[in-house]
Amino acid sequence: MEKQFGYELEFFGANLNYLAEKYGLLFYEKYVRVPYTFYHVKDEPDITKKIHNSYFDGKLVSPILTDYKKCLEELRFLLEVLKKEGAFHKENSAYTGFHIHLDRSFLRDWKDIEKLLKFLYAFQPEIYDVAKGEHKKIRDSIFLDIKPLSSFKITGCLKSGTLETLRRKGNCICLNGTTLELRYFNSSLNLDTLDSYFLFTFHLRDYIQNQQSDLELLEYYYQKALKNEDNFSVSHKRKKMMDRILKI
Repeated sequence: MEKQFGYELEFFGANLNYLAEKYGLLFYEKYVRVPYTFYHVKDEPDITKKIHNSYFDGKLVSPILTDYKKCLEELRFLLEVLKKEGAFHKENSAYTGFHIHLDRSFLRDWKDIEKLLKFLYAFQPEIYDVAKGEHKKIRDSIFLDIKPLSSFKITGCLKSGTLETLRRKGNCICLNGTTLELRYFNSSLNLDTLDSYFLFTFHLRDYIQNQQSDLELLEYYYQKALKNEDNFSVSHKRKKMMDRILKI
């Protein structure tokens, strides 16, 4: 079976009604259909009701993909279209994210899920450092609308053997019956930045699938993270170790 993936790219600006008319695209309800993908336009937000909600103007959502080279080729074109039509990100990308979906078939059993969760918690600060892209910091909504992984959440999942708390969109990851969604990343209109996000995610998938992985090393860093009590400061030494483990 081919490895499947997908993405969601959020942005401000770009008049999608005009874009649909100019490029001869089919417009219906809230969607502008383009080849191989589509744009999604949110309703006007009522900021008095939900001041911290992640409001943005549009979202580029892919279908299920298997060809990464083709994905990059199309993204290159679509990013140029978006920039030409006025798309942008506000400073530090406060509310716009880039989400990557993986077909969760690579998580073959609970041991793989345990390995994934321990890795994501052990190296969470370093993952956020990757996820900020070309921006100065991770977007503020990570600590408002989307919650970082916590020791309480991870240990609860591992003890109970259930993923109920990670099936909600309010987490930095969402693991349901069909996909693993990584929601850490700041959005970007820079293809190199998006490429770095994808490559990190694909390396993570390969690491989980690799049955020769050093699980004792992972357990060491996981236990150190637990003792650190959800401290989100980045460690250069830990970053080098994360890259080495993922073979980046």
